[in-house]
Amino acid sequence: MKQKKDNSKPNGKGKSKVSSYDFRQNTVRSEKVIVKNYDFKKPKKFTKEHLRGLNTVNEHIIRIFASNLSGLLRVFCEVTQLKIVECRYSEYLNTLTDKTLIGLVDMNDEKTGDNRCTMIAHFPSTINFFIIDILLGGNGTNYLLDRGFTDIEIAILENFYTKITRYLTEAWKNLADVKCELTGYETNPRLAQFISLEDSVVVMSFQIKMREITDIFSFCLPSINLDSILREALTKHAKTNGKNENDKEILRRENLTDSLKGSTMELTAVLDNLYIDMQDIINLKVSDVIPLNTRIDDNIILTVEGEPKFTVRVGDRKIKKSVKICDVVSAADIKDYYNY
Repeated sequence: MKQKKDNSKPNGKGKSKVSSYDFRQNTVRSEKVIVKNYDFKKPKKFTKEHLRGLNTVNEHIIRIFASNLSGLLRVFCEVTQLKIVECRYSEYLNTLTDKTLIGLVDMNDEKTGDNRCTMIAHFPSTINFFIIDILLGGNGTNYLLDRGFTDIEIAILENFYTKITRYLTEAWKNLADVKCELTGYETNPRLAQFISLEDSVVVMSFQIKMREITDIFSFCLPSINLDSILREALTKHAKTNGKNENDKEILRRENLTDSLKGSTMELTAVLDNLYIDMQDIINLKVSDVIPLNTRIDDNIILTVEGEPKFTVRVGDRKIKKSVKICDVVSAADIKDYYNY
């Protein structure tokens, strides 16, 4: 049998068609690396990992400020975290305008009252004038003013900054036991020289939105003071994590018991449960006697909020009837109580 001959021909002039491949597409384009100059004379004290400890404070600031400012100004406020950076104090002052107001807040130890740190609280002029207009009964539209503050406006803002310090105390609770107090203010940031211009500071920036206003407020803390606070917080956190599960369970039970001590509950001594016909109930009158199935010397059930918990014995104490707790109810007692 002859094999059939294949008469098919390749494409073109006797050659197979092969598509060309661009091998350059396999190469990965490297992004341009930006190298920043590092100042070895003023090295940074904190890494990004160290500054993460402030995230807890920032989360509380966002939550507390948004809710309390909304209630204080009767205007919806939205607060978001921008960044945490470490820089020189002079660099931070250069970001502030001359015609602004900053508050000086002392962070004092809650137990001893010693000053742990002095913080700068800065709200931009647009926010300050908006707050003044709202608190004075305005509609909050007169805030784009390029001028300084009058004595009356400073008194209003001083009262506002005092309330801000209370919010800061609550925000720092989970990290350090400090109490924030407003100790002064400056209308010119260049005059706030409580530390050297070359010292390192940590700046926490937040964005606030109120109606059509979107601006940034910040808190500035000296690095040397913040370092001791963070170290103390890490030590406290390590000790807490070092406790075994048994200690945590005991602490949890103690906290739960303490929270329940002030609550009230209803105790009921049940003499007996029995069925009575409706006709007998209708005919009940004064001096009628209802015989019970329980003997006078038998234990009865004491319920807590309707649930049987103890067996008790009826007796007298001085001129009042009383019951004496004898034992915890058994499974048989509970069954008899519900299946009478």
